[in-house]
Amino acid sequence: MKKKSCVLVWLLMLTCLLTGCIQLPPEGENPSDTAESNSQMNHPFQHFYPDAVYVYQSDVDVDLLLTGFDPAYLLLANKTNVLGRDYVPSSLKTLTLPYTKKTGLQLESRTADALCAMMEEMRADGVLVVDKDTGGPNVWVTSGYRDYSYQQSLYNTYYQYELTHLSEDAIYYFGDAYIQTHYRDKGLTGLNPDDARKVVLSYSALPGTSEHQTGLCVDFITDSMSGLTNAFANTAAFSWLSENAYKFGFILRYPSDKVDVTGYSYESWHYRFVGREAATDMYFAKLTLEEYLVALNEKNDITEE
Repeated sequence: MKKKSCVLVWLLMLTCLLTGCIQLPPEGENPSDTAESNSQMNHPFQHFYPDAVYVYQSDVDVDLLLTGFDPAYLLLANKTNVLGRDYVPSSLKTLTLPYTKKTGLQLESRTADALCAMMEEMRADGVLVVDKDTGGPNVWVTSGYRDYSYQQSLYNTYYQYELTHLSEDAIYYFGDAYIQTHYRDKGLTGLNPDDARKVVLSYSALPGTSEHQTGLCVDFITDSMSGLTNAFANTAAFSWLSENAYKFGFILRYPSDKVDVTGYSYESWHYRFVGREAATDMYFAKLTLEEYLVALNEKNDITEE
């Protein structure tokens, strides 16, 4: 019954979205007929929320956030949409302090510029704090573009770990009863190859299918965290991103309530650049990228590129 109800709710929501009966900007977002709002319509697709208002505390170059629904920024990379071994973004830019503490971390160029603008806004709002002596921030990007080889190495590392451990991810994926019966009761301390692969694929991508290979996404971490976990959801940075990321063209890529849609576990730290027009649509309509591309195809009678 639960699955059937979810399907019915989704179909109703999509129907409302496509017919225009979903309410436009919620409380606190007032319609505006400003030139900036109107300029968003200069693209071939119909923007669902063209009258959303964007307020910035810092100096923001809005033009770099408006992609005009360029298919390059709506690129879908997941378990069924494969990038392949040779995909590389057309241009890459290296991040530096205070946006990352890692050396050589890169993003697609426009994504990098939009990210820097967003993090400067975080700083203006007092969420990102930079140490005056070291230049180090309290929240930063810990992962960006990954090539095929890097993702292969990362996947192999995760797989080997699951073969030798009964991880929290395994317990979450299979349930404690399954782990107890199939492993602990038998004195086993690691998963079999088939189970290990299933668990790894719930939180990591096979090489050639990772969104990180697009160069359009980032993973955030704070100085209160020892690693990438959903402890990020309890930070001020997450609260700020939840309310403001769309204004800079970023979306939370793997929400907790859309695991069946995205194919990946909840990742509160993983954000994807799609451009402000699309990010605004997804934010207000509560759609994932997968759902949004379907909605665009239906509403605008286009073929996904």
